[in-house]
Amino acid sequence: MICTDSLNKQARKTLFVTLKLAVLCLMLLLLWTSNSWAQIPTDTKIAPIIEKLIDNNARVRLEAHDALVSIGSPAVPALIEVLKNPDCNIRWRAAWVLGDMSSEANAAVGALAEALQDEDAQVRMYAALALGEIGKAAKPAVPPLMAALQDREEYVRIYAASALRRLGTEAKVAVPSLMNALKDKNPRVRKNAALALGAMGSEATSAVGDVIPLLQDNEYYVRYAAVKGLAGIIGSYQDIADKLPSTKLTKVISDFEKVLKILEDNQDKFTELDTAKIRRPLEALKAEKETRLFDRAVEWLLKHKLLLGIAAYITLLPSLWLILLRVAPLWLLKLNNALKPYTDFSLPLISINVPLRYVLFVGWFHYHPRVLDAWVEKYIHSVREQFPKKDTINSRATYVPIPGILDGNTVPQLTPENLRSTFGKKRSCLVICGEGGVGKTSLACQIARWAIAETKDQRLCEHLMLPVLLEEEFRVVEGKSSLLEAIRGQLQALIDEPEPVCVELLTRLLRKQRILVIVDRFSELNATTREAIVPDSPEFPVNALVITSRIEEKLGRVNKTIIKPLRIEANKLSSFMEAYLMQYGKRDAFTDQEFFDACSRLSLMVGQRNITVLLAKLYAEQLIATKVGTQNTVSLPENVPSLMLGYLNELNRDITADKLDDRTVHQDAKVLAWECLQASYQPGNAKRTDAVAALTALGVDNPETRLDYLENRLHLIQTIGSAKDQFRFCLDPLAEYLAALYVVEIYSNNDQKWRSQFFRKADDLVKTGKQDAIRGFLLAVGECYLTQAENAKDSDFVPQKLSKLTGVTTTVNPLPSSV
Repeated sequence: MICTDSLNKQARKTLFVTLKLAVLCLMLLLLWTSNSWAQIPTDTKIAPIIEKLIDNNARVRLEAHDALVSIGSPAVPALIEVLKNPDCNIRWRAAWVLGDMSSEANAAVGALAEALQDEDAQVRMYAALALGEIGKAAKPAVPPLMAALQDREEYVRIYAASALRRLGTEAKVAVPSLMNALKDKNPRVRKNAALALGAMGSEATSAVGDVIPLLQDNEYYVRYAAVKGLAGIIGSYQDIADKLPSTKLTKVISDFEKVLKILEDNQDKFTELDTAKIRRPLEALKAEKETRLFDRAVEWLLKHKLLLGIAAYITLLPSLWLILLRVAPLWLLKLNNALKPYTDFSLPLISINVPLRYVLFVGWFHYHPRVLDAWVEKYIHSVREQFPKKDTINSRATYVPIPGILDGNTVPQLTPENLRSTFGKKRSCLVICGEGGVGKTSLACQIARWAIAETKDQRLCEHLMLPVLLEEEFRVVEGKSSLLEAIRGQLQALIDEPEPVCVELLTRLLRKQRILVIVDRFSELNATTREAIVPDSPEFPVNALVITSRIEEKLGRVNKTIIKPLRIEANKLSSFMEAYLMQYGKRDAFTDQEFFDACSRLSLMVGQRNITVLLAKLYAEQLIATKVGTQNTVSLPENVPSLMLGYLNELNRDITADKLDDRTVHQDAKVLAWECLQASYQPGNAKRTDAVAALTALGVDNPETRLDYLENRLHLIQTIGSAKDQFRFCLDPLAEYLAALYVVEIYSNNDQKWRSQFFRKADDLVKTGKQDAIRGFLLAVGECYLTQAENAKDSDFVPQKLSKLTGVTTTVNPLPSSV
């Protein structure tokens, strides 16, 4: 009875399997006999077959696999969907089917590439295998296959290398990854990597040195693969031998002679057939090398010695200078200077006199860019040491980036990268324009620092540039360019040499952008100096030019980059203050509450309007002085005019011997500031004699001593001009506010004086188009009037008139007593 039941069970099981196979065969028959085969929906006829891929019966699975391969490309979309199935078993079987479809599965390349990242190692392995079976159409999958060469599963690495081999030159970007795979711990990975490199032919030349060690591998099949791979590389060169440059041909021959020697020295490991795979193409390459005509050309030249001499003269001398250009560029400059006196060398056979330096070819090299770079490099250390010592640069040593408008586009902060397109041109001109105190000169100084930066990513261009800062009117020199003479003088001081640079070398340095010329306060210079700056003239030697000006200079039709530094927005004052204090190294001196209170005070002082960088810096410096100075009882200013006077107090506080009191300094500075502004209502130069007269009118007994005090003790003013008979203020906005304070003192509430004297001239200047140039001074006058004039109100004539001229309503915000 028991035996009968067992037999029945076995029969039923056999019958069930037979029925399943019959159903599957019926489905295949329907698919093959249908007239609209390509239109069969995958979800109704293909999907049931795919489900059989994971049937419990191996024969059913195999039948389903073969059926799908027979169906071909119509089954690919469904199989692509299966690659995303949660069951890893059906995923790898789908990848297997796609691989057996070969080129019919081209549409699945993207999905198979994604499958290389599958969490299941078997799925990744069959995905790599399938991509290799698809062949060259799998080129888009090369990057994932390269990544698969580092898979933790060794079989994935093996089949990834095999797939790249099948792709051949289509996978040439994988050469570096395959070179790494040559060192894999699995010998089959090493083998397939070597074969893949061989399949890439000459594209894998860089891998020859890495394949050679595999000739000594412990596994014989790895050694065989190494020979075959190297044979594939040299064999591809045999086909293009006649097109190879001689240097390349020589290099290939040299590399494979090493390979051949290893094979011949290890005959116990390699067969004669292995050796022949390398020897035959190598001999073909050597034969090609021997057919080159260079030796014949040399023999012909020896028979024609005159031509040989001419050839030697034309080739050897320039070759010598080229060697010097590479190893010691400055020698070419010294040789040229030594040969300069010999200008009348007569050429044989023709009656022409030529300078000897050009006969010897050295004259064609001595101003080569490498020579100029070497000259700059020689003096760069001196320039980096001397340039920051200039008063203008030193006073702006602390630089905080601010937003600006660069050729119409707002940038949050200027970087060297923003300017590389400008200074990458053959002729570059940069104009920094804006009102006084907005940070034009500070930005120009920072650009100068970028020009001499030690690291290339901080420079304005690939090469270094020596910055020359021109701040004064040019001295007229008979028969010479006033611009070149001004640059020569500044450059001589920078490089710390007893003799000035010769004009010819200077001109070359300027034209090749090895010198960056910065002309500061261009709009305030005299007509003679301005007329010397003509960038659109072909004779203008400066090809790297930076100009700061209160107005947007036209400069003829030259292409120029315009930068307009912006004022600091009221809601960003705290960010600027924190950055400045951190640059200064004093942020830790303040608690967060103290810092917040100081910023709040400045915000209340300036109201909702944006302020210039200079005002923010002056406030920060006085904030530092009140916190960490020797006299920390000094209170912070309540308005901008008080801020300016407080700045004078801070300068005067450090004076010890023969010190003037603050009130005297204030009065002298205000009088001298008015001398600098009264001519044009914008900061400019004043005659020293006029300053002496103005101080004498105040009852000062020793005006020269007082001028010296302001210049050499406080560094408020500086003497300029070739005759040293003029002076100017170092900070334009400071001069504007001090002059405004003086004007308010002398006119007070007398509207008639304001009309007949001050505003008459202001109206005339506005009519001539100078409103932008004088706007800063007029705004300063408005603030000083409201804070200094007795019983001053916003509705008074003076503030109302100033509002019409400037377009800005002048107000002063009183600080609460709690601030």
